[in-house]
Amino acid sequence: MVGHHLQKTKRHFIEALAEKLPQREAEQLMRILLEDLFGIGLKRQLMEPNLRIDELQHHQLSEAVKRLLSGEPVQYVTGMARFGDLLIKVSPAVLIPRPETEELMQKICAAIPKEKPMRIWDIGTGSGCIAIALAKHFVNAEVIAFDVSDAALQMAKENAESNDAKVTLVQDDVLNPTSGFFAQPVGLVVSNPPYVCDSERAAMERNVLDWEPESALFVPDDDPLRFYRQILALAKKQLNHGGQVWFEINERMGEGMLELCHEMGFSKAEVLEDFAGKARFVKSTNH
Repeated sequence: MVGHHLQKTKRHFIEALAEKLPQREAEQLMRILLEDLFGIGLKRQLMEPNLRIDELQHHQLSEAVKRLLSGEPVQYVTGMARFGDLLIKVSPAVLIPRPETEELMQKICAAIPKEKPMRIWDIGTGSGCIAIALAKHFVNAEVIAFDVSDAALQMAKENAESNDAKVTLVQDDVLNPTSGFFAQPVGLVVSNPPYVCDSERAAMERNVLDWEPESALFVPDDDPLRFYRQILALAKKQLNHGGQVWFEINERMGEGMLELCHEMGFSKAEVLEDFAGKARFVKSTNH
């Protein structure tokens, strides 16, 4: 029979990955490659034990494994990431969506009625994952997503289209905003802005430092809350009564964020923990 026996190929490449990575991680990476590159899930592998792949697919797998062994994140290798039940295209122009950000979406969706008509801002949209998830959930909302990066907005546009989500994409720098959209009333503001201090670089994984966009990650040590301060200032001017601002934050910044919210006129603010028990989210309400 022509082609390569899938199970043998899979074992071969798992062994190659396991020379540098833990066995379980090697197996997980191979599962992702087969599913995201070729649409071959575990169920199909079990149902078709003699499944074969062709020469081109074998070459693609070989190249993908080389990239993984160099430290490149699997999401950039496959060009896609899962975010809840969404499939999101990614590249080194945008951050890879994180489980914590999925959790942020779950908390927002649980806190606000699904049918509520409102305008939503997603500031620093990157791949568009937050804006798209919000647009899909809040059926009567108008979602406006901002980013300074043209490449990120192009990717967000592709993702909105492929996930059939209606999102208005706007290029603007929130630190020096010029868009008229920031002068409109808003009911919900969401942001996962850069929040990693420059001094924290040394403790970070190489596959993040070497591949993901610095501008979406880092803030200077002397002003780590710069994005939050600016977003709260914009929100305070335009937020409807009872409107909310939700942030993902650096786990070290919980107390600082509460102080900042109060300083910016949000007397009702709270820090929420993520599934790992870390201070990861802030919710502020306009009263």
